[in-house]
Amino acid sequence: MATTRRRFLGIGISVAGAAVAGGTLGAEPAAALAAAAAPVSQNPDSIRGIKWRGAKRPRRPGDAFDTLTARFDTAGLSYGTAAGSLNNNNFRTVVLRVANLGDLPQGTTLKQRDDEVIKLLRELNRRGMKVYLWKRQWLQRSDRSWGAYNKHPGANEFIKEISALIQRARREGIAGALQGVMPVETNLNNCAEVRNRALYIARGINARTGDWLKTHTLMVPGGGMGAYFKGIHNGGATWLSQMKAQTGRFAFLYKHMPSQAETVCKLGRHNRRWDFYVGYTSRRTVEQQIQYLREDMGLADLERYMHGNRSRFPNHTHVVFWGDVNEGIYALSALDNEPRWNYNTARALHILLVKRNHWHGYFLDLPFTYAGRAKPEVYGYMITVDRQNGTRAKNHTMNRSKTHTAWWEWHNWAYENAAF
Repeated sequence: MATTRRRFLGIGISVAGAAVAGGTLGAEPAAALAAAAAPVSQNPDSIRGIKWRGAKRPRRPGDAFDTLTARFDTAGLSYGTAAGSLNNNNFRTVVLRVANLGDLPQGTTLKQRDDEVIKLLRELNRRGMKVYLWKRQWLQRSDRSWGAYNKHPGANEFIKEISALIQRARREGIAGALQGVMPVETNLNNCAEVRNRALYIARGINARTGDWLKTHTLMVPGGGMGAYFKGIHNGGATWLSQMKAQTGRFAFLYKHMPSQAETVCKLGRHNRRWDFYVGYTSRRTVEQQIQYLREDMGLADLERYMHGNRSRFPNHTHVVFWGDVNEGIYALSALDNEPRWNYNTARALHILLVKRNHWHGYFLDLPFTYAGRAKPEVYGYMITVDRQNGTRAKNHTMNRSKTHTAWWEWHNWAYENAAF
């Protein structure tokens, strides 16, 4: 199927993105790997990212829940056609999910999972796309000094598996596309743990990859599932100096998701207030939600830390929005079809992150879905694909609040004058 014949007609939207200074479409030059002062990865503020995950597989006998497949979801397109479709329509940045084996069908091996990552990365690399790798990973330490939270050596797992993919991409000459890596939903109890684990991961990956991260980007979410930043500024310039020595760029991810229960993560103690102020059924005003996020969740501390140190650490004081709830932002509230409360959480987040703090980078929405699916199943996708002939079209499906389409939401999130 010729991608050029299936391009969208009349699309002229330009997605801002910094050029990859020093990057290549093949193997990375040794000089670039040695130059920690000159990161090759894009500026996190310029990220306009599409999130790509495995295709869902219905539950089968022996499965505990619905799983993903190792193959990335393309709505029936080949990897080459799918990558070309995104590139032809000015999508320039994607993040690929490195699935946990527990999320894949029984019997799937690490090699099978990694083979799919490499196959898609190869096609994206051919087109000069910017690619990140992410993994849903709990990061508690495995030593006894962390009390009851010593059963999940997730940081070591993340380091080992992500480093193996980086090394394989380099051996196969397709690492030029790789910009950085990130764990997501880390389940950490406080911001001291966030800082500790981020530095531990950076050092671990560098030890296994010959200092690859010193010219690339590491992103780490806040405490809990990604929304807690109270006390993050306590790291001061010392922590930022340590991170600068290990990474070309660094950014915190903000993910709008409550913590696990208190029996699993100590931040679960905030969940009742979270539900009241910014949860799925919250009826608070935009300003009330902003106040809660700044004071209770610590976004004020994050503001202080990032802005106060930006001049000294321009490559390491960024915040990137990670869209959640079906990979987008359309379902942040169950009430977004009630006019009085219409879209308040999305408005609050956009005002706080983008308009007030000028944090423009984001990852949200998925690339492809089948045309004709029920509306709730297409809200979080950018492109619909006809099952019969493979024709693609941009997704103009309205969200539940009837305010804008999936296409509009994705392309306008970074704008400070966006009508959220």
